Amino acid sequence: MKSQKFLHLMVVIIVIALCSQEVECRRKILMGRKTINRTYLRGMAVPAYVLIILVGIGQIILGAIMYIVLRKVIISRPISGSYSVAPTSEP
Repeated sequence: MKSQKFLHLMVVIIVIALCSQEVECRRKILMGRKTINRTYLRGMAVPAYVLIILVGIGQIILGAIMYIVLRKVIISRPISGSYSVAPTSEP
């Protein structure tokens, strides 16, 4: 049971790492009176089009799961008469 939780945690961490924004590092090196700015940009590990495709596939899967659940819970239930006539008091 613990290994499954650990596996799920690792998958979540990997997905978050892949979806995080690009990393930007700035380093200032002082050399006398001169300041040199160096900017290092590292692109994302997964290209943007792959993220779009994965999000689209995820939405389709989530929609299908919701459809199946709602169909079983709401649509497929047999209609049964759950009402009754209120008793009347005859004078």
